[in-house]
Amino acid sequence: MNVRVYMLGTGAAIPINRGLPCIALRVNSDIYLLDTGEGCQQRLFKAGLGVVKVKTIFITHLHGDHYLGLFGMFQSMHLLNRDKPLTIFAPQKLGKVLSTFIETGLAKLGYSLDFVSVNEGEIYRDDKISVECFKVDHGIEAYGYRINLSNGKSITYTGDTRPCDNVLEHAKKTTILIHEATFTSDLRKEAYEQGHSTAADAALIASKAGVNELVLTHISSRYKDNTELFYDAYRYFRNTIVADDYMILYL
Repeated sequence: MNVRVYMLGTGAAIPINRGLPCIALRVNSDIYLLDTGEGCQQRLFKAGLGVVKVKTIFITHLHGDHYLGLFGMFQSMHLLNRDKPLTIFAPQKLGKVLSTFIETGLAKLGYSLDFVSVNEGEIYRDDKISVECFKVDHGIEAYGYRINLSNGKSITYTGDTRPCDNVLEHAKKTTILIHEATFTSDLRKEAYEQGHSTAADAALIASKAGVNELVLTHISSRYKDNTELFYDAYRYFRNTIVADDYMILYL
């Protein structure tokens, strides 16, 4: 099994230094997306992945930097003659947005959009992966996902969240924990007020959960390089990486 994780967008809110959140999991020839910030489709093309082979999309929550890239992607899929259904897992309100998008004629697609409203528990399974959904603490309805691969490895992605026990529970013994780290510890108060975590918070959870590797993402544009974030986490969990756009992880 050939498994790669493409960190296509690793920034937060405003795409100044980094792209907006988007992760592509490629398992053999299938592509699964975790969040689709604006510009996601262009990054898929630049990474050599394209959009036609995207099988399923999982959205963590409905702040614009995590889903607004969907609409341009729909159009590109249509122009490239996609004919297979596209399944989207997301909080319920996105289903209403997508229905309006289609019903008002804003898009004429040559394939069907299948929307599934997420709840906690297993939400998806095929012959390559299974996906568990769990609630996180972000101030609005928001979820993380644990992806269990058929080769025995796993990826846990938090989306946006304050540090919370539910992340710790679902990240236990995961191969790679991809945890948001919007700020460093000196801005902990601001992080919590905005529903986010620090790099140190992510590292403490990684340590308690016994993960193999911690990957920090959703980085504020105030950080011009990775040094502060890395050392904020490293003191609590050594096997830490600060993600950059287009970084590839191999499982």
